[in-house]
Formats: sequence, structure tokens, C-alpha cells
Amino acid sequence: MDIAGAAAPQEALTEVLEATGGQGADLVIECAGVPAAVAQGLSLARRGGSYLVIGQYTDAGDTVLNPHQIVFRQLDVIGSWAFSGAHLVEYVRLLPALTARFELTRLVTVFPLSDHAEALTRVSDGSVMKAVFTSG
Repeated sequence: MDIAGAAAPQEALTEVLEATGGQGADLVIECAGVPAAVAQGLSLARRGGSYLVIGQYTDAGDTVLNPHQIVFRQLDVIGSWAFSGAHLVEYVRLLPALTARFELTRLVTVFPLSDHAEALTRVSDGSVMKAVFTSG
């Protein structure tokens, strides 16, 4: 389930709880790169669920979170900095299933290389998820 369109953290939680019969998600993947998203993700996982934090590649600052949510929910919290070649092979293998299930093209905004400054600004302000440059 993609909650990127939720207007507020409470709306995202409501969507997840409705979709999971009030239980929460089996697996939550934080890949936004926004520190506040880390705390929000804790609330979306079910008791005994897993939480993968992969979006924090730069030090964008601290966030406030409640560690009780980790122990009370008995969450497996996993951080991942990068991936190995085996991960890339698995990703490519899963790509057809992912593209059939999710509208991944919604995440990409294409910019001509000459508009690189605008693209970087829009990624920085959060109005673009993934900027892709073209040479033409």
C-alpha cells in the first residue's frame, strides 16, 4: 500500500488500519528521506511487524520518536545503507511484479539536463520524488 498521498500522518495511519483490519502493516518501508517519516512509520506497523529504514542516506537531522512503540509492538527495526549485487539481481527479478502492482512511473519526474537546477530544487523541497535527467 502506498500512503504517499496522505495529507497528514493521522490520515496515513487511518488508511493503513482500514486496509489491515485494524492490525497495522506487516512490513513498513521508510524511504522518504525525511526524519519525521521515521517516527511516523513506527505507528504504521502491526505488533510483531518489521520496519525497514532505507531513506536516510544523508544526515537530514534528528527526529522525535517514542521508543516504547518499538518494544511494545515488538518490532524488528532494520536499517540499510546500501545493497549488494545480489540485492540488485533480486530487485531486477522482482521489477515486473512491482510494476504490475504499483504505478512506479508516478514517482518519476523527467527533466532535460539543462534544467538540473530546477530539478534539484524540486527534489530538495519535496515536490518531486525522483528526478530523472534526459540529454535531449
